[in-house]
Amino acid sequence: MWGSRASVASAVVLGGAVAAVAFGAAGGTELTRTSVVEVLLIVAGGLVVAAGVLYGRRGPLYGGTAVLCFGVLAGLTAIAITWSIVPELTYIEAGRTLAYFAVFVAAVAAVRLAPQAAPVVLTGLLLGAMATVCYALASRVWPAALAENELSNRIGEPFEYWNAVATMAAMCAPICLWLASRRGGATVARALAYPAMGLAILAILLTQSRGALAAAGIAAIVWFAFVPLRLRSLPVLLAPAAGAGAVGAWALSKDAFSKSLQPLAAKQSVAGEFGLLLLLLVAVLFAAGLAVNLGLARGAPPVRLRRRIGIAAVAVVCAIPLVLLTSVAFSDRGIGGTISDRVDELTSETDTAPQEGAGRIAAASSTRGKYWREAGRVFDDRPSVGTGPGTFRIARLRHRTDTAVTGHAHGFVPQTLADMGLVGLGVTLALLIAWLVAAARTTALYPRRLRWPWRPANGPPPRRDWDGERIGFVAVALVAIAFGLQSGIDWTWFVPGPAVAALVAAGYVAGRGPVLATPGGPGLTEGPSWGRVPSVPRLLAAAGVAVTAVLCAWAIWQPEASDEMSNDAIDLSDAGEYDAAVAKAQDAADADPLTPKPYFVEAAAATAAGDEKAAGHALERAVLRYPGDPETWIRLARFELGTADRPERAVAVIRGALYLDPRSSEASQVYLEARSRLRVTQSGR
Repeated sequence: MWGSRASVASAVVLGGAVAAVAFGAAGGTELTRTSVVEVLLIVAGGLVVAAGVLYGRRGPLYGGTAVLCFGVLAGLTAIAITWSIVPELTYIEAGRTLAYFAVFVAAVAAVRLAPQAAPVVLTGLLLGAMATVCYALASRVWPAALAENELSNRIGEPFEYWNAVATMAAMCAPICLWLASRRGGATVARALAYPAMGLAILAILLTQSRGALAAAGIAAIVWFAFVPLRLRSLPVLLAPAAGAGAVGAWALSKDAFSKSLQPLAAKQSVAGEFGLLLLLLVAVLFAAGLAVNLGLARGAPPVRLRRRIGIAAVAVVCAIPLVLLTSVAFSDRGIGGTISDRVDELTSETDTAPQEGAGRIAAASSTRGKYWREAGRVFDDRPSVGTGPGTFRIARLRHRTDTAVTGHAHGFVPQTLADMGLVGLGVTLALLIAWLVAAARTTALYPRRLRWPWRPANGPPPRRDWDGERIGFVAVALVAIAFGLQSGIDWTWFVPGPAVAALVAAGYVAGRGPVLATPGGPGLTEGPSWGRVPSVPRLLAAAGVAVTAVLCAWAIWQPEASDEMSNDAIDLSDAGEYDAAVAKAQDAADADPLTPKPYFVEAAAATAAGDEKAAGHALERAVLRYPGDPETWIRLARFELGTADRPERAVAVIRGALYLDPRSSEASQVYLEARSRLRVTQSGR
């Protein structure tokens, strides 16, 4: 009984942690919220790793290569500050990567403490992910309270980004398949997988995220292809898909869900009906889940019938692409023409997907082609090491063809090439390969003839039974794979909520090691020794981990501390305490020497105090220290034009901003004003 209660409590704690990260960091774009979450992740991760060092099971460190590669990636991100064009952004990105690394290592350490807790991990991830999915759907039931400022027709709360919601929903799909098809566990829990799957599918439809839909579909295909529980898995896929499809079709027929920039009144007009449909969907799917499970409890169908149904399910899955391919082959454009058209749509800089209605889901066009080309041009500038992690938003300004604003390349590979060059991409690919090898080793999803290090040279090979533990770890791996597939064509890697959930799954499956029963092999099910007195080396290692975690947390907090000091300096300047404001701004620069904001604040305070010389020196230092940031050039040019009344110098300075961002409307305005003022001055002479 205690073990069951402990498992439930652990799952609730994990689910609460995943939900807290999602709601706490939101979209990962606000410095304060993100910094708080990252500090907590590093501290919590350090505690878990320290516990793993002290009490973890003995034996090989499975997933060690993946941990090493991830560590190299985090180190490279930090070192890139030295050559980054905007060190401030790279420092923030280094903190994010370090926090992700802490989560991954903590998951690897956790599996050494609880090697057979895959059901707990899956349940916790499902609870955390469903919390965000349900909130996103509820935001359209109570739009005034939960999504008053949401302008898009697609649901995006609590991340303020629809693809992040869809990613969380896509990661729920393999967990629901596992939960509904498992042979053990409570009937109610298996039945609850049906409404959970339905809500996840509905969330994907209402976000209109094609990447998440494809990721969930691929994860389901892998599940049906390998896991021999197809008869149990089919109902939890078909029934929720039918129910969610009906509700989604109704919703997308309404302006509130199909057209952007709808007033709050339009959303409230359909909120009641949508809420009733959600309740009906949950009730019907839960009843369907109970009915299916009660039917299975009365007796399983004959083996021959189950085999035929399983073969039919796989055949249907395989037939869908064939049917589509056949229909394309007999079309006017043929296979080659259709594929070519789809590729052109995907990579086009001018074609965009429909913004209204359900047509967007089937369209291949998007704005990604434009961002990918910009990333390619940034990569050409520095192909070896890139412009610095997190700097794409600034580096692209020189290459953009319009005034569109974006912070990411909407694709992990283009973003990595632009930010970190070939070196960063190589390290990332090494991490991916190391993880795939570790995941294949854990789940035994590899050709039987392949000889792994743990397979004995003489004697019988490891057993590959599809027991509950192996099936559970396949589901855990598919959670990480679903995230990876979606984030490959988007920027959800930078959203802490889905990224942390995926890293928990990835680390846990990588650190487990083989679940196969190997005759004479290592104690693969050996648990931790809580009663064992840790050795001195373990105590020293755990202490080192704790100290490192604290130092890393302190380093991550410095940009936020500096930002708070800068805001305090602004308040002091507004109160007329100019000397104190300048001193506080200088303290902010000392706390984070990689951001130009303290210099801007110092210049503003000095200007208000009447010390134009000090103000000019502060802005000049900002330009000299951060020459890759157009904002520093614009601030100095505005000072030269407006405060110092030196239009000729303003013209010379603003050219630096126009070089970095030729399409900047602000820089162009300053340039025109300076040129006009200079003509007047010259004509007066």
